[in-house]
Amino acid sequence: MARTPQLERGCVFGADHDSTYGFWISKDPRWKRCLAFNFTPPSINDDVHYFIATSRVNYFREHPLLISDVRIFVASSYSFLPEETAIDFRELRVVPLAKLRTKGLKLLGKLTTDDLRSCEMVIRSARILENRAKRMLGLL
Repeated sequence: MARTPQLERGCVFGADHDSTYGFWISKDPRWKRCLAFNFTPPSINDDVHYFIATSRVNYFREHPLLISDVRIFVASSYSFLPEETAIDFRELRVVPLAKLRTKGLKLLGKLTTDDLRSCEMVIRSARILENRAKRMLGLL
């Protein structure tokens, strides 16, 4: 049996996202980089709490009201973030770990402590993210 990856807070992972996710709107499946943010690492029967990353950072620059709800990393700030990447903290995604494993879950790396703290600060002050989500993450 394959070993369950340890998705602690600050781990960046990738997985296919498609219409089987209740929140996925696009007809086309896409492999997405994500930032795990569980309060404690999930076991196989738990949900993973995470935020989706995107390399489409200009969208946020063109919508200045949204820029405060993202954390932008410069290109190659990490080997697993080769392009300029925004982590979107407007909506917390909650998906069973078992489902992510069936969708090609791959651990890519981990943010530094300083970058993790920076993300926590953005989450705490995020205007669009629900307070319920902030409480789930232990940040409110």
